[in-house]
Amino acid sequence: MLRSLAARFLRGKVSRGRLPRHIAIIPDGNRRWARKQGLPVYAGHAAGYRVARRTLDLLWELGVDYVTFYALSRENCLRRPLEEREHLYKLLLRAIDDLLTDPRVVNGSVRVYFVGDFTLLPGQLAERLEEVNAATATNGPNVLTIATCYGGRWEVLETLRSLATKGFVPNDEEELRKLMPLGLLPEPDLLIRTGGELRLSGFLLYHVAYTELYFTRRLWPEFDEFELLRALRSYQMRERRFGR
Repeated sequence: MLRSLAARFLRGKVSRGRLPRHIAIIPDGNRRWARKQGLPVYAGHAAGYRVARRTLDLLWELGVDYVTFYALSRENCLRRPLEEREHLYKLLLRAIDDLLTDPRVVNGSVRVYFVGDFTLLPGQLAERLEEVNAATATNGPNVLTIATCYGGRWEVLETLRSLATKGFVPNDEEELRKLMPLGLLPEPDLLIRTGGELRLSGFLLYHVAYTELYFTRRLWPEFDEFELLRALRSYQMRERRFGR
């Protein structure tokens, strides 16, 4: 109740004219939350998915144009137990079904873009992600990006491999960035990480040079409107100089 009242107060403090255009999120802490509750790990991922949906709805309601979630790292896809990965893959399929029936996707105002090393995924799931990318490619102006089996070093390496086959050398850093898998997005203005960890874990390494960072101890399934508004308020209180 108190957090709900505090969230209502913070809504009045957050300026819609100064919102980040692009917010990236590392939703960390699902497994720890499940263990705290005495639940199996996959219950934490399911709870995290529900929070992701609520957070996304709120960001769209506020008017944020680009949202990028770190759903799975390459390390997750390589090192997590098989049973946990299978639950995560089923959750991805559920997310696809939910998104493709979301009115904002159906009416063409939101593009859904999955990015990552799909060679690490089961073949049918990888094909499904590619189908979603193709089916919503002309949607916009909003873009929801879901990094799946993704790593920042992988993205750089994939870009260099692609450029090598074409014999092309970019003229500058920005031209290189635009040729990367995530080059279709503007650089993130704000990156939020939950779970108390103070690191990027390979997320968007080439793209966050001047991104504002917000860390919270709250585990992702505990992340609520109040914490999101705190992050937005923190962002709006900062002076962004971009090296000037």
